[in-house]
Amino acid sequence: MAEKYLVRLGHELKEVEVDDGSDGLRVRINDEWHNARLEQVGQSALYTLLIDGHPHELFAVERAEGYDIVIGWDRYSVAVSTQDRREPPVPPASSSLEEHPAGGWMVLSPMTGVVVDVYAKAGDKVEEGDVLMVIEAMKMNNELRAQRAGTVREVYVKEGQRVEPGTSLLVLE
Repeated sequence: MAEKYLVRLGHELKEVEVDDGSDGLRVRINDEWHNARLEQVGQSALYTLLIDGHPHELFAVERAEGYDIVIGWDRYSVAVSTQDRREPPVPPASSSLEEHPAGGWMVLSPMTGVVVDVYAKAGDKVEEGDVLMVIEAMKMNNELRAQRAGTVREVYVKEGQRVEPGTSLLVLE
């Protein structure tokens, strides 16, 4: 019997149906069925994912609101709830952007890791989607992109610095 879920990827809500039948795992997304296989590698956060015969490597870290998933260079915060729930899940609380008390937006680290590259500096104008810095976590480089356009007011970290989730990285105005 298939189970239905509402899955929020960032701010996009998807209906997902998962069927673990005799032919293996099938997943329906946007009214299209896909054959899938997911296996954890040892006791790590590394998984192999096979979708319709195409292999993918992903890292998945569980948190209270769902999962942080890294596939290739892309990072997704995923909130999941069952279809029976009346309200869709709220966007994950681990958003890497929060209001700064002195105005603007504080960009927070979404993960534990080491800052390997800082591309933004005070005074830089950035567009939504621009790479601000790269944080290495679990031996993978994760690009931290601007969630909105603005001007960098201040940068609080430097290359080689270790950060934890919620560490203040920079302020955007």
